[in-house]
Amino acid sequence: MDMPAPVETALPAKPRSRRLLILCVIGLIAIGVSLGVRNSTWAKERRLKNLAVEELALSIHDDPRDPLTFLYYGSALLKAKDLADSEQAFERATQLDPKMTRAYLGLGSVQLQRRELPTAQKTFETAIKLDPKNTEGYLGLAQTYYQQGMAAHATEPMEKIVALEPKNAAAWYFLGKMYGEAHISDKALDALQKATKYDPKKGLYWRDRGQLERHYARNEEAENSLKEAVRNSPDDAVAYLWIGELYTQMGNTPKLRGQAEQCFLSAIARDPNMGEAYFNLGQLYQRNSNYPSALIDFRKAVELDGSDSKALLAEGQCLVQLGQKAEGEKMIAGARALEAATREIDYTQKRILADPKNRELHLRLARLYRKYENYPEAITQYQAYQRLGPRDPAVEKEMNAYATALRALGVLPKANAGSAGAP
Repeated sequence: MDMPAPVETALPAKPRSRRLLILCVIGLIAIGVSLGVRNSTWAKERRLKNLAVEELALSIHDDPRDPLTFLYYGSALLKAKDLADSEQAFERATQLDPKMTRAYLGLGSVQLQRRELPTAQKTFETAIKLDPKNTEGYLGLAQTYYQQGMAAHATEPMEKIVALEPKNAAAWYFLGKMYGEAHISDKALDALQKATKYDPKKGLYWRDRGQLERHYARNEEAENSLKEAVRNSPDDAVAYLWIGELYTQMGNTPKLRGQAEQCFLSAIARDPNMGEAYFNLGQLYQRNSNYPSALIDFRKAVELDGSDSKALLAEGQCLVQLGQKAEGEKMIAGARALEAATREIDYTQKRILADPKNRELHLRLARLYRKYENYPEAITQYQAYQRLGPRDPAVEKEMNAYATALRALGVLPKANAGSAGAP
Protein backbone atom coordinates (compact mmCIF):
# COMPACT_ATOMS: atom_id res chain seq x y z
CA MET A 1 0.00 0.00 0.00
CA ASP A 2 1.61 3.28 -1.10
CA MET A 3 1.59 5.98 1.50
CA PRO A 4 -0.83 8.81 0.62
CA ALA A 5 0.68 12.24 -0.02
CA PRO A 6 0.94 14.18 3.25
CA VAL A 7 -2.04 16.43 3.80
CA GLU A 8 -1.50 20.15 3.95
CA THR A 9 -2.19 21.66 7.38
CA ALA A 10 -5.49 23.55 7.58
CA LEU A 11 -5.67 27.16 8.78
CA PRO A 12 -7.20 27.69 12.24
CA ALA A 13 -10.76 28.91 12.58
CA LYS A 14 -11.48 32.53 13.51
CA PRO A 15 -12.57 33.37 17.12
CA ARG A 16 -16.29 32.87 17.56
CA SER A 17 -17.01 36.05 19.56
CA ARG A 18 -15.42 39.18 20.87
CA ARG A 19 -15.30 39.69 24.63
CA LEU A 20 -13.17 42.16 26.51
CA LEU A 21 -10.68 44.19 24.53
CA ILE A 22 -7.73 42.68 26.37
CA LEU A 23 -8.89 39.15 25.58
CA CYS A 24 -9.34 40.12 21.94
CA VAL A 25 -5.82 41.47 21.77
CA ILE A 26 -4.40 38.33 23.40
CA GLY A 27 -6.50 36.18 21.10
CA LEU A 28 -5.34 38.03 18.00
CA ILE A 29 -1.71 37.71 19.06
CA ALA A 30 -2.18 33.96 19.63
CA ILE A 31 -3.85 33.58 16.24
CA GLY A 32 -1.07 35.52 14.58
CA VAL A 33 1.58 33.29 16.11
CA SER A 34 -0.39 30.16 15.17
CA LEU A 35 -0.84 31.38 11.59
CA GLY A 36 2.85 32.09 11.32
CA VAL A 37 3.80 28.62 12.56
CA ARG A 38 1.23 26.83 10.43
CA ASN A 39 2.01 28.83 7.31
CA SER A 40 5.66 28.04 7.89
CA THR A 41 4.88 24.30 8.13
CA TRP A 42 2.64 24.49 5.06
CA ALA A 43 5.34 26.19 3.02
CA LYS A 44 7.92 23.71 4.22
CA GLU A 45 5.72 20.76 3.26
CA ARG A 46 5.18 22.23 -0.20
CA ARG A 47 8.94 22.54 -0.62
CA LEU A 48 9.68 19.03 0.67
CA LYS A 49 6.96 17.47 -1.47
CA ASN A 50 8.74 18.52 -4.67
CA LEU A 51 12.26 17.41 -3.68
CA ALA A 52 13.92 14.32 -5.14
CA VAL A 53 15.43 11.59 -2.94
CA GLU A 54 18.94 13.04 -3.24
CA GLU A 55 17.76 16.53 -2.32
CA LEU A 56 15.86 15.20 0.69
CA ALA A 57 19.01 13.35 1.81
CA LEU A 58 20.90 16.68 1.70
CA SER A 59 18.11 18.33 3.72
CA ILE A 60 18.49 15.62 6.38
CA HIS A 61 22.22 16.24 6.44
CA ASP A 62 21.54 19.95 7.06
CA ASP A 63 18.89 19.30 9.74
CA PRO A 64 19.13 15.73 11.10
CA ARG A 65 16.52 16.31 13.80
CA ASP A 66 13.58 17.36 11.62
CA PRO A 67 10.89 14.62 11.61
CA LEU A 68 9.03 16.19 8.68
CA THR A 69 12.05 15.84 6.40
CA PHE A 70 12.44 12.19 7.40
CA LEU A 71 8.73 11.69 6.67
CA TYR A 72 9.08 12.97 3.11
CA TYR A 73 12.39 11.18 2.64
CA GLY A 74 10.76 7.89 3.66
CA SER A 75 7.83 8.55 1.32
CA ALA A 76 10.15 9.27 -1.63
CA LEU A 77 12.17 6.12 -0.93
CA LEU A 78 8.95 4.10 -0.70
CA LYS A 79 7.87 5.33 -4.12
CA ALA A 80 11.30 4.36 -5.44
CA LYS A 81 10.79 0.84 -3.95
CA ASP A 82 13.80 1.23 -1.64
CA LEU A 83 12.04 -0.49 1.23
CA ALA A 84 14.97 -0.96 3.61
CA ASP A 85 16.04 2.72 3.62
CA SER A 86 12.42 3.86 3.59
CA GLU A 87 11.73 1.84 6.74
CA GLN A 88 14.70 3.44 8.49
CA ALA A 89 13.56 6.95 7.48
CA PHE A 90 10.03 6.45 8.78
CA GLU A 91 11.35 4.89 12.01
CA ARG A 92 13.56 7.95 12.55
CA ALA A 93 10.56 10.23 11.97
CA THR A 94 8.59 8.37 14.66
CA GLN A 95 11.55 8.63 17.06
CA LEU A 96 11.84 12.39 16.53
CA ASP A 97 8.07 12.91 16.75
CA PRO A 98 6.27 9.99 18.47
CA LYS A 99 2.90 11.59 17.68
CA MET A 100 3.37 11.89 13.90
CA THR A 101 0.59 9.65 12.59
CA ARG A 102 1.70 9.88 8.97
CA ALA A 103 5.13 8.49 9.85
CA TYR A 104 3.54 5.42 11.44
CA LEU A 105 1.31 4.97 8.38
CA GLY A 106 4.34 5.12 6.10
CA LEU A 107 6.29 2.75 8.33
CA GLY A 108 3.40 0.28 8.41
CA SER A 109 3.12 0.42 4.62
CA VAL A 110 6.79 -0.51 4.24
CA GLN A 111 6.52 -3.32 6.79
CA LEU A 112 3.45 -4.62 4.99
CA GLN A 113 5.32 -4.75 1.68
CA ARG A 114 8.29 -6.45 3.37
CA ARG A 115 5.92 -9.06 4.81
CA GLU A 116 6.83 -8.05 8.39
CA LEU A 117 3.20 -8.61 9.24
CA PRO A 118 3.10 -8.81 13.07
CA THR A 119 5.31 -5.70 13.24
CA ALA A 120 3.14 -3.87 10.68
CA GLN A 121 0.07 -4.77 12.73
CA LYS A 122 1.50 -3.05 15.83
CA THR A 123 2.55 -0.03 13.78
CA PHE A 124 -0.93 0.49 12.33
CA GLU A 125 -2.45 0.01 15.79
CA THR A 126 -0.23 2.84 17.03
CA ALA A 127 -1.34 5.06 14.13
CA ILE A 128 -4.98 4.36 14.99
CA LYS A 129 -4.44 5.27 18.65
CA LEU A 130 -2.92 8.60 17.57
CA ASP A 131 -5.72 9.33 15.09
CA PRO A 132 -8.81 7.12 15.53
CA LYS A 133 -10.55 8.80 12.57
CA ASN A 134 -7.79 8.15 10.02
CA THR A 135 -9.08 5.46 7.67
CA GLU A 136 -5.60 4.68 6.32
CA GLY A 137 -4.65 3.14 9.65
CA TYR A 138 -7.68 0.85 9.66
CA LEU A 139 -7.06 -0.15 6.05
CA GLY A 140 -3.44 -1.03 6.81
CA LEU A 141 -4.47 -3.03 9.87
CA ALA A 142 -7.07 -4.92 7.83
CA GLN A 143 -4.42 -5.79 5.25
CA THR A 144 -2.03 -7.15 7.88
CA TYR A 145 -4.75 -9.42 9.25
CA TYR A 146 -5.79 -10.47 5.76
CA GLN A 147 -2.26 -11.33 4.67
CA GLN A 148 -1.81 -13.40 7.83
CA GLY A 149 -4.81 -15.48 6.79
CA MET A 150 -7.12 -13.92 9.38
CA ALA A 151 -9.96 -12.65 7.21
CA ALA A 152 -12.41 -12.67 10.14
CA HIS A 153 -10.14 -10.30 12.11
CA ALA A 154 -9.74 -8.07 9.05
CA THR A 155 -13.46 -7.30 8.99
CA GLU A 156 -13.36 -5.27 12.22
CA PRO A 157 -11.06 -2.46 10.99
CA MET A 158 -12.93 -2.39 7.67
CA GLU A 159 -16.17 -1.93 9.63
CA LYS A 160 -14.54 1.09 11.29
CA ILE A 161 -13.86 2.60 7.87
CA VAL A 162 -17.44 2.26 6.64
CA ALA A 163 -18.65 3.68 9.97
CA LEU A 164 -16.47 6.75 9.37
CA GLU A 165 -17.26 6.91 5.64
CA PRO A 166 -20.65 5.28 5.06
CA LYS A 167 -20.63 6.02 1.31
CA ASN A 168 -17.12 4.72 0.63
CA ALA A 169 -17.86 2.16 -2.09
CA ALA A 170 -14.32 0.73 -2.16
CA ALA A 171 -14.42 0.14 1.60
CA TRP A 172 -17.75 -1.65 1.32
CA TYR A 173 -16.34 -3.76 -1.50
CA PHE A 174 -13.26 -4.88 0.42
CA LEU A 175 -15.36 -5.48 3.52
CA GLY A 176 -17.62 -7.71 1.43
CA LYS A 177 -14.65 -9.66 0.11
CA MET A 178 -13.30 -10.17 3.62
CA TYR A 179 -16.70 -11.24 4.93
CA GLY A 180 -16.81 -13.74 2.06
CA GLU A 181 -13.40 -15.21 2.92
CA ALA A 182 -14.47 -15.39 6.56
CA HIS A 183 -17.58 -17.33 5.40
CA ILE A 184 -19.98 -14.65 6.67
CA SER A 185 -21.99 -14.81 3.47
CA ASP A 186 -25.06 -12.76 4.41
CA LYS A 187 -22.95 -9.78 5.49
CA ALA A 188 -20.74 -10.23 2.43
CA LEU A 189 -23.68 -9.85 0.08
CA ASP A 190 -25.04 -6.85 1.97
CA ALA A 191 -21.64 -5.14 1.77
CA LEU A 192 -21.27 -5.82 -1.97
CA GLN A 193 -24.78 -4.48 -2.57
CA LYS A 194 -23.77 -1.26 -0.82
CA ALA A 195 -20.60 -1.09 -2.94
CA THR A 196 -22.67 -1.20 -6.15
CA LYS A 197 -25.13 1.30 -4.68
CA TYR A 198 -22.45 3.91 -3.95
CA ASP A 199 -20.46 3.28 -7.15
CA PRO A 200 -22.84 1.78 -9.72
CA LYS A 201 -20.38 2.26 -12.59
CA LYS A 202 -17.71 -0.05 -11.16
CA GLY A 203 -17.89 -3.32 -13.07
CA LEU A 204 -15.71 -5.17 -10.58
CA TYR A 205 -18.22 -4.58 -7.77
CA TRP A 206 -21.10 -5.89 -9.88
CA ARG A 207 -19.04 -8.89 -10.98
CA ASP A 208 -18.22 -10.06 -7.47
CA ARG A 209 -21.73 -9.34 -6.26
CA GLY A 210 -23.09 -11.49 -9.09
CA GLN A 211 -20.75 -14.34 -8.24
CA LEU A 212 -21.90 -14.31 -4.62
CA GLU A 213 -25.57 -14.24 -5.71
CA ARG A 214 -24.77 -17.21 -7.92
CA HIS A 215 -23.33 -18.99 -4.88
CA TYR A 216 -26.71 -18.49 -3.19
CA ALA A 217 -28.46 -19.86 -6.33
CA ARG A 218 -30.16 -16.48 -6.78
CA ASN A 219 -29.74 -16.98 -10.50
CA GLU A 220 -31.85 -14.14 -11.84
CA GLU A 221 -30.17 -11.58 -9.58
CA ALA A 222 -26.77 -13.05 -10.40
CA GLU A 223 -27.43 -12.81 -14.13
CA ASN A 224 -28.49 -9.16 -13.81
CA SER A 225 -25.43 -8.27 -11.73
CA LEU A 226 -23.00 -10.02 -14.07
CA LYS A 227 -24.58 -8.38 -17.12
CA GLU A 228 -24.22 -5.04 -15.35
CA ALA A 229 -20.54 -5.88 -14.81
CA VAL A 230 -20.10 -6.47 -18.54
CA ARG A 231 -21.93 -3.25 -19.41
CA ASN A 232 -19.60 -1.25 -17.20
CA SER A 233 -16.43 -3.24 -17.99
CA PRO A 234 -16.86 -4.73 -21.47
CA ASP A 235 -13.30 -6.11 -21.53
CA ASP A 236 -13.66 -8.05 -18.27
CA ALA A 237 -12.99 -11.65 -19.31
CA VAL A 238 -13.77 -13.00 -15.82
CA ALA A 239 -17.28 -11.52 -15.93
CA TYR A 240 -17.98 -13.37 -19.20
CA LEU A 241 -16.55 -16.56 -17.72
CA TRP A 242 -18.81 -16.32 -14.69
CA ILE A 243 -21.93 -15.62 -16.78
CA GLY A 244 -21.10 -18.72 -18.83
CA GLU A 245 -20.71 -20.78 -15.66
CA LEU A 246 -24.04 -19.42 -14.41
CA TYR A 247 -25.79 -20.56 -17.61
CA THR A 248 -24.31 -24.07 -17.32
CA GLN A 249 -25.44 -24.15 -13.70
CA MET A 250 -28.97 -23.17 -14.70
CA GLY A 251 -29.52 -26.16 -17.01
CA ASN A 252 -28.61 -28.03 -20.17
CA THR A 253 -31.16 -26.73 -22.64
CA PRO A 254 -30.04 -25.80 -26.17
CA LYS A 255 -30.61 -22.10 -25.40
CA LEU A 256 -28.56 -22.16 -22.18
CA ARG A 257 -25.79 -24.20 -23.85
CA GLY A 258 -25.62 -21.67 -26.66
CA GLN A 259 -25.50 -18.74 -24.24
CA ALA A 260 -22.79 -20.43 -22.15
CA GLU A 261 -20.70 -21.24 -25.23
CA GLN A 262 -20.89 -17.65 -26.43
CA CYS A 263 -19.82 -16.35 -23.01
CA PHE A 264 -16.82 -18.70 -22.80
CA LEU A 265 -15.74 -17.71 -26.31
CA SER A 266 -16.12 -14.04 -25.35
CA ALA A 267 -13.92 -14.62 -22.29
CA ILE A 268 -11.24 -16.29 -24.45
CA ALA A 269 -11.41 -13.45 -26.99
CA ARG A 270 -10.63 -11.00 -24.19
CA ASP A 271 -8.03 -13.17 -22.47
CA PRO A 272 -6.58 -15.90 -24.73
CA ASN A 273 -4.51 -17.22 -21.80
CA MET A 274 -7.49 -17.93 -19.54
CA GLY A 275 -7.17 -21.67 -19.03
CA GLU A 276 -10.38 -21.83 -17.00
CA ALA A 277 -12.43 -20.57 -19.94
CA TYR A 278 -11.03 -23.34 -22.19
CA PHE A 279 -11.75 -25.90 -19.46
CA ASN A 280 -15.37 -24.77 -19.11
CA LEU A 281 -15.83 -24.78 -22.87
CA GLY A 282 -14.41 -28.29 -23.00
CA GLN A 283 -16.80 -29.42 -20.27
CA LEU A 284 -19.70 -27.98 -22.25
CA TYR A 285 -18.73 -30.05 -25.30
CA GLN A 286 -17.94 -33.13 -23.20
CA ARG A 287 -21.42 -33.14 -21.61
CA ASN A 288 -22.91 -33.28 -25.09
CA SER A 289 -20.55 -36.07 -26.26
CA ASN A 290 -18.61 -33.77 -28.59
CA TYR A 291 -15.32 -35.35 -27.49
CA PRO A 292 -13.07 -34.14 -30.34
CA SER A 293 -13.93 -30.48 -29.62
CA ALA A 294 -13.72 -31.05 -25.87
CA LEU A 295 -10.27 -32.63 -26.22
CA ILE A 296 -8.94 -29.56 -28.06
CA ASP A 297 -10.07 -27.23 -25.28
CA PHE A 298 -8.89 -29.47 -22.43
CA ARG A 299 -5.45 -29.72 -24.06
CA LYS A 300 -5.30 -25.94 -24.33
CA ALA A 301 -6.23 -25.60 -20.65
CA VAL A 302 -3.43 -28.03 -19.67
CA GLU A 303 -0.99 -26.21 -21.94
CA LEU A 304 -1.79 -22.93 -20.17
CA ASP A 305 -1.62 -24.42 -16.69
CA GLY A 306 0.23 -27.70 -16.27
CA SER A 307 -0.82 -27.86 -12.60
CA ASP A 308 -4.55 -27.99 -13.46
CA SER A 309 -5.34 -31.56 -12.44
CA LYS A 310 -9.03 -31.30 -13.34
CA ALA A 311 -8.22 -30.34 -16.96
CA LEU A 312 -5.68 -33.16 -17.17
CA LEU A 313 -8.26 -35.63 -15.83
CA ALA A 314 -10.87 -34.45 -18.34
CA GLU A 315 -8.36 -34.77 -21.18
CA GLY A 316 -7.67 -38.37 -20.14
CA GLN A 317 -11.39 -39.15 -19.99
CA CYS A 318 -11.87 -37.77 -23.51
CA LEU A 319 -9.03 -39.93 -24.83
CA VAL A 320 -10.68 -43.02 -23.34
CA GLN A 321 -13.98 -42.08 -25.00
CA LEU A 322 -12.17 -41.63 -28.31
CA GLY A 323 -10.67 -45.14 -28.10
CA GLN A 324 -7.17 -44.18 -26.89
CA LYS A 325 -7.62 -46.11 -23.65
CA ALA A 326 -4.00 -46.75 -22.62
CA GLU A 327 -2.93 -43.14 -23.08
CA GLY A 328 -6.13 -41.86 -21.46
CA GLU A 329 -5.81 -44.06 -18.36
CA LYS A 330 -2.18 -43.06 -17.94
CA MET A 331 -3.23 -39.41 -18.04
CA ILE A 332 -6.05 -40.01 -15.55
CA ALA A 333 -3.62 -41.66 -13.10
CA GLY A 334 -1.24 -38.69 -13.49
CA ALA A 335 -4.08 -36.24 -12.86
CA ARG A 336 -5.05 -37.99 -9.63
CA ALA A 337 -1.43 -38.02 -8.43
CA LEU A 338 -1.18 -34.30 -9.26
CA GLU A 339 -4.39 -33.59 -7.34
CA ALA A 340 -3.03 -35.41 -4.27
CA ALA A 341 0.24 -33.46 -4.51
CA THR A 342 -1.62 -30.17 -4.76
CA ARG A 343 -3.64 -31.00 -1.65
CA GLU A 344 -0.48 -31.89 0.27
CA ILE A 345 1.32 -28.72 -0.80
CA ASP A 346 -1.71 -26.53 -0.01
CA TYR A 347 -2.02 -28.10 3.43
CA THR A 348 1.66 -27.51 4.21
CA GLN A 349 1.49 -23.92 2.94
CA LYS A 350 -1.46 -23.21 5.23
CA ARG A 351 0.39 -24.68 8.20
CA ILE A 352 3.37 -22.43 7.43
CA LEU A 353 1.07 -19.41 7.22
CA ALA A 354 -0.20 -20.24 10.71
CA ASP A 355 3.26 -21.09 12.07
CA PRO A 356 5.84 -19.29 9.87
CA LYS A 357 8.81 -19.99 12.16
CA ASN A 358 8.37 -23.75 12.14
CA ARG A 359 11.50 -24.69 10.19
CA GLU A 360 10.53 -28.35 9.85
CA LEU A 361 7.48 -27.31 7.84
CA HIS A 362 9.72 -25.30 5.48
CA LEU A 363 11.94 -28.35 5.00
CA ARG A 364 8.91 -30.55 4.31
CA LEU A 365 7.64 -28.06 1.74
CA ALA A 366 11.11 -27.82 0.12
CA ARG A 367 11.15 -31.57 -0.37
CA LEU A 368 7.59 -31.58 -1.72
CA TYR A 369 8.47 -28.90 -4.25
CA ARG A 370 11.59 -30.85 -5.16
CA LYS A 371 9.58 -34.02 -5.62
CA TYR A 372 7.17 -32.27 -7.99
CA GLU A 373 9.90 -30.29 -9.79
CA ASN A 374 9.01 -26.80 -8.61
CA TYR A 375 12.66 -25.80 -8.61
CA PRO A 376 12.64 -22.11 -7.50
CA GLU A 377 10.24 -22.70 -4.62
CA ALA A 378 12.19 -25.74 -3.44
CA ILE A 379 15.40 -23.68 -3.15
CA THR A 380 13.50 -20.84 -1.43
CA GLN A 381 12.12 -23.22 1.22
CA TYR A 382 15.51 -24.84 1.80
CA GLN A 383 16.94 -21.37 2.44
CA ALA A 384 14.05 -20.49 4.77
CA TYR A 385 14.75 -23.66 6.77
CA GLN A 386 18.40 -22.69 7.23
CA ARG A 387 17.58 -19.07 8.19
CA LEU A 388 15.20 -20.14 10.96
CA GLY A 389 17.72 -22.08 13.01
CA PRO A 390 21.30 -23.24 13.33
CA ARG A 391 22.86 -24.34 10.06
CA ASP A 392 22.07 -27.98 9.40
CA PRO A 393 25.07 -29.53 7.57
CA ALA A 394 23.01 -32.45 6.24
CA VAL A 395 20.33 -30.17 4.78
CA GLU A 396 23.04 -27.83 3.46
CA LYS A 397 24.59 -30.76 1.62
CA GLU A 398 21.16 -31.83 0.32
CA MET A 399 20.38 -28.32 -0.94
CA ASN A 400 23.78 -27.86 -2.57
CA ALA A 401 23.57 -31.22 -4.31
CA TYR A 402 20.10 -30.29 -5.58
CA ALA A 403 21.30 -26.91 -6.85
CA THR A 404 24.28 -28.52 -8.56
CA ALA A 405 21.98 -31.00 -10.32
CA LEU A 406 19.72 -28.16 -11.48
CA ARG A 407 22.72 -26.29 -12.88
CA ALA A 408 23.81 -29.39 -14.76
CA LEU A 409 20.34 -29.54 -16.31
CA GLY A 410 20.51 -25.84 -17.18
CA VAL A 411 17.59 -24.97 -14.87
CA LEU A 412 19.78 -22.70 -12.72
CA PRO A 413 22.65 -20.52 -14.01
CA LYS A 414 26.19 -21.78 -13.52
CA ALA A 415 27.79 -20.76 -10.22
CA ASN A 416 30.87 -18.52 -10.22
CA ALA A 417 34.14 -20.11 -9.23
CA GLY A 418 34.36 -20.45 -5.47
CA SER A 419 30.68 -19.77 -4.89
CA ALA A 420 28.40 -21.92 -2.77
CA GLY A 421 26.44 -24.71 -4.36
CA ALA A 422 23.01 -23.19 -3.63
CA PRO A 423 22.06 -19.72 -4.81
